[in-house]
Amino acid sequence: MEVSRVSEVRKSLSTNFYKFNDEVNGALIAVLSKENYILIGPPGTAKTMLVAMMSRLLQAKWFYRLLTKFTELEEIIGPINVVELLRGKVERIYTNTLVDSDLALLDEIFNASSAILNTLLTILNERVLYDGDRVVPVKTWTVFGASNRVPDEEELQALYDRFPLRVFTRYASPEETEPLIKAGWKLRRAYEAAEPIMTMDEVKKINEVITTYVYENIDGLSRLISPILATYLDHITVSNRTRVKVPLYVVAYLTAQGVSLSGIDATSVRAATLKILKYLVPSHEQLSEYDAFLSSHMPGSIARLSDLVSEIKALIANNEVGYASEKLKEAEELLAQISSDAVMERFFASELAEIKQSLDMIRQQL
Repeated sequence: MEVSRVSEVRKSLSTNFYKFNDEVNGALIAVLSKENYILIGPPGTAKTMLVAMMSRLLQAKWFYRLLTKFTELEEIIGPINVVELLRGKVERIYTNTLVDSDLALLDEIFNASSAILNTLLTILNERVLYDGDRVVPVKTWTVFGASNRVPDEEELQALYDRFPLRVFTRYASPEETEPLIKAGWKLRRAYEAAEPIMTMDEVKKINEVITTYVYENIDGLSRLISPILATYLDHITVSNRTRVKVPLYVVAYLTAQGVSLSGIDATSVRAATLKILKYLVPSHEQLSEYDAFLSSHMPGSIARLSDLVSEIKALIANNEVGYASEKLKEAEELLAQISSDAVMERFFASELAEIKQSLDMIRQQL
């Protein structure tokens, strides 16, 4: 299994998109596990570009449509074949439609008409289209959704649940404007020059391998994952259907991070489970609950480091500068020690980067 090629795709996407690691990792998890994935956030946060770039890197045929209440069903699944209709046969032309794509992005998906939404339910869940008296297999491997909101309408909940993997995008802060502009212009050039790193046939083979791995190791995986997931359910609701798939998401995440199947161990499974849970959060408001859960379940050394940062800030607030300087030195030594651990650096790089940024700011204050 070409784990290194998957890692190359991830690195290419993470390098070219500004602060998009969560979005990139989620997209790869979705593709490797043949799952639906929705990006929720304001317009202009590169949601469409992410799918477009991934399609190029995977040499995938992709379908895009911005949905409104005026979008016709034929725009999604294809028009009636007029030639055949004149012969008395009702058939559609599925070429270049959602039915015929490898990857699909349905933008503002919750604005679609009821006819489209009802049709999408079976496509998302079963990968088939019920077209009159015909059952048409849908080629699409992963369906990406995009929206600026989480639906609160009762009739949209079934559709939202068909997107078990979710990520919440945001605008860059005012302080991030300069690096954002630079990254945006580099992304334009990178997209134009992008060459395939993998093919969809290779993606499908990897999916088959990791699915087989999950089947053969489900006892050990569930023993490691279930206690973490069960505790998480005290904070966040996750449907039965999604819980069953968590082991597959965990192995897909590890594969995207460059971990070979032979290299998967208890530590990596637990770490990956903690990271995967972020993609199961149903609303932006509940992200803080995930963050609190993650903090309380971090490996001991990182938890200790976070406590040190909080302690140093409290000392500075109380004008105990000398003691704060001593604690800062202790924190920096612990950070260096943790960063030298390959497992910690691989799975908690973003958390460690935030802590380093906090320590840098504290040093400037002192």
